[in-house]
Amino acid sequence: MEEKAKSFEELKPMLRPTGVEPGIMKVDPEKCTSCGLCIQNCPFKCLEMDEDEHPKMKSGCVCISCSNCIVACPVDALSIERVYTVKGGFFDTETPAVKMPMPPKDADGTPAEWNEVERVVLERRSVRHYKKKPVPEPLLTRVLEAGRFAPSGGNHQPWKFTVVTDPEFIAELEATLHGFWSGVYPVFNNDETVMNMVGVVETGVFDPRTQYGIRCIALKELPVYLGAPVIVYMGAHTKLNNPALTIGICGQNMNIVANSLGLGACWTNFGAVPLNAMPELKQRLGFGEEWTVVTALVLGYPKFKQFGMVARHYRPVTWFRPGTKTPQTEK
Repeated sequence: MEEKAKSFEELKPMLRPTGVEPGIMKVDPEKCTSCGLCIQNCPFKCLEMDEDEHPKMKSGCVCISCSNCIVACPVDALSIERVYTVKGGFFDTETPAVKMPMPPKDADGTPAEWNEVERVVLERRSVRHYKKKPVPEPLLTRVLEAGRFAPSGGNHQPWKFTVVTDPEFIAELEATLHGFWSGVYPVFNNDETVMNMVGVVETGVFDPRTQYGIRCIALKELPVYLGAPVIVYMGAHTKLNNPALTIGICGQNMNIVANSLGLGACWTNFGAVPLNAMPELKQRLGFGEEWTVVTALVLGYPKFKQFGMVARHYRPVTWFRPGTKTPQTEK
């Protein structure tokens, strides 16, 4: 029997979620030098200057507590007053507290130092502001090789890369993808047309953070490709097993190596997924019918400091240690 389509009221908890408490950042006016880097580095443009030339939160914004404002500040003038939280409603996943990285210890439990790999992983942040400086192809090859040598189930290696470094083509791609999102944005905002997206996009697209990202791109507050000089499209063959997971592992290899080479990187699903609905452009980028464009990684030299260790969600780890069959959960 065919399942009856749900009404807007039945789907409203997902489409118009409640209980969302956006993050709140606090600025210390005694430390602040009014450089504006925190405002520039906020992906969702949640900060603006007040009458005293100190950053303040905008009303109605959706701060996602990414801490990009914190890492850009040269004088440590910002802190988190409230982490993005959802209390009740469809997207309530019991938001945990945030913690800084646990101090490193050696095998004997003695305080130690982060090794080079750990430091790159822990200090890596998504970079959204780049110098115009081109990235030399030998360095790009090293990044791509890091992806090529990622692990994959059954050694399937389902990935395929397309690299775009031509500024004119990047500008064309930016205009095309912005046009797509500026057209989609009103669809999500209308109670009638948003129903057409149910079952077409993943549930997570209706999360307020994703919706606010779509808004920022549609209004050109956030460029699709972030002004980066390099776009790496990552495709997966549809016949191979679990390509989305594998592409993620592959891409993180590339991301870490890029950062180790002094580059910055950022994921942009906004600049990749819509290509699957644009067969001519998808084909032009080298992906045939049996390939899916999973995501894209933009690369370049950071325009200013956009890295550093920040707090992240800490969901207690459950352990089954030797000598016990009962779980031990760390607080």
